[in-house]
Amino acid sequence: MRRYLLLCVVAVCVLRPSTTAAQGLTGSLIGTVKDAQGGVLPGAAVRVSSPSMIGGPATVTTNGKGQLRFSTLPPGPYVLDIEIEGFSTYHEEEIPVRAGATIERTAVLQLAGLAESVVVEGAGSRIDARNPGFGTRFGLSDINAIPTRRTGMSDFLRAAPGVSATSPASGTTTTVSAFGSGTNENQFLIDGTNFTAPGTGIARSEPGIQFIQEVHVQSVHTRQSA
Repeated sequence: MRRYLLLCVVAVCVLRPSTTAAQGLTGSLIGTVKDAQGGVLPGAAVRVSSPSMIGGPATVTTNGKGQLRFSTLPPGPYVLDIEIEGFSTYHEEEIPVRAGATIERTAVLQLAGLAESVVVEGAGSRIDARNPGFGTRFGLSDINAIPTRRTGMSDFLRAAPGVSATSPASGTTTTVSAFGSGTNENQFLIDGTNFTAPGTGIARSEPGIQFIQEVHVQSVHTRQSA
């Protein structure tokens, strides 16, 4: 069964006076399409799809250098398909796009006469080109083993490294500080959908803890604009 619920809190670490909001809410997928001899393949049709994409799959065509870029993808697992006439189809699943991170792929396509298609089943290399800061991620087996309360999602968030409760002794206050951020700098995402209360940095609603399959906490470095 696909891990259908992703719970994510993004804490903006204030390193400069101004922030870039889009960097904290979306990730990027970039790459290059080549043939078996290392030559680039311009004009290839590239398609990404994910349950996190509300508007459906997105497509681009590789440029003259064989490059592809999807710059604003909601966090979640992605499927990558690449096609060009005369070559086999490239297909890769479960590409983990995270908030504030950039994933890079180099897709090598074989001539169509040599293979019907190329399917990548394992996770490829990840290059975090935009330096999103600090982060931690744990899955269902870790969630089940964590010695903590299980009355709400905030209990799981508090157990994540770098996250501290603003009122540790309270059983009702759920606000947290991630990597030293203020609570109004937090962003809460479920499968890429933002459900943060504006201005307060708290979750407007909470999913049942039995639905949570993965927790990902990410800090995002800010940068000064001119």
